[in-house]
Amino acid sequence: MMRRFTSITLGTLLLAGLTLAAPQATKKEAPLRCTLTDKTIEKCCCEQRDGKLYCPLAKKTIDKCCCVAAEPKKEKKNT
Repeated sequence: MMRRFTSITLGTLLLAGLTLAAPQATKKEAPLRCTLTDKTIEKCCCEQRDGKLYCPLAKKTIDKCCCVAAEPKKEKKNT
């Protein structure tokens, strides 16, 4: 009887732990924005080419990374 109770308790705890961990595993990264083209992108677009940073979206060599965190869209208030 005690062994069955322990098994059920451990199973419940394992299931609860997996349930809490699941949303974090599927969490997406915040979108980024290319400051040169103003396009929203999923991951940083900057590349290394010939020892220099290059933006394939703007098709030009850059001095520093052009990707920044995209700001959430602001909702308009109806007044």
